[in-house]
Amino acid sequence: MSKSLSKHDLAILKFLCRVSQPVYQNDLPKLTNMDLKVVTKTLYKLEKIGLVQREPAVHHKRRTYLVKVDRDKVTKVLEELGESILSVQELFTQIADLPCITCQNIFRCYEGGFYDPLFCQLLANYIVLLGSEPHRSNRKRANR
Repeated sequence: MSKSLSKHDLAILKFLCRVSQPVYQNDLPKLTNMDLKVVTKTLYKLEKIGLVQREPAVHHKRRTYLVKVDRDKVTKVLEELGESILSVQELFTQIADLPCITCQNIFRCYEGGFYDPLFCQLLANYIVLLGSEPHRSNRKRANR
């Protein structure tokens, strides 16, 4: 099943996984910078596979579909293909946020050592901050 996914299929799946709510089908071409025909064919294919659901809806006085994604199935398929929901830039941003990257003791820090990550206050504060902001990766970084 997952071997037959094209680059357009993957792009739409990744986009739908990143947004937190269902999207109208007629808005997808603008949001993904794809041709309307390509989006329609791709969604039809993904619906047949069972990765997305399309429900008839009226949006701006036009008949369209509300597209919902099955995140668990999509995540599993993307993992099989070695793909990630996040882009390279988003992954880099998440890694760059780690306090260990800028810590002066990073090369002397190891479990059981004088600088132990289990007792690191910077790392503990970062984890608490991550827990309090569930959509942190979607936020634009103001200080960069």
